[in-house]
Amino acid sequence: MNALAWLAATPEATRMSNDGYDSNLVNQFLKYDYHDRGMMKWQGFYLSDHTAVVAKTATASQQARSQQHGPTMTEAEIAALINEAVVKGYPVTVDKAERTVEGLIPHQIVGPISGWFGSQIIINDQAVAIDAIYSIQKA
Repeated sequence: MNALAWLAATPEATRMSNDGYDSNLVNQFLKYDYHDRGMMKWQGFYLSDHTAVVAKTATASQQARSQQHGPTMTEAEIAALINEAVVKGYPVTVDKAERTVEGLIPHQIVGPISGWFGSQIIINDQAVAIDAIYSIQKA
């Protein structure tokens, strides 16, 4: 049965109408009886964008916590690889012997060695102290 046939078959008394509408009754209910829960009613509704950002942040945080240092290298091995990278001009990946206050390993520095100054090498305009290098590899 379609909607039009149902409407025609429905008795007049059961159809909705505005005959019994009393605006004073509605105003009294909203003013005295209805208690809006405010933001509590919206707690279950999160935008999908917000959920995606939270998941991405959690994944990045988990990856940062699980990151490990590369293999330990001696000073002679580090110096030999730096010399080879400077002479041949290939990029390197430097793993610094540092941890943040939270115990996380900082991101690796990747790029060609563009120069050196004293006991520091320059990678992507960033100075890295040679004695602060935990390991270095060809990128």
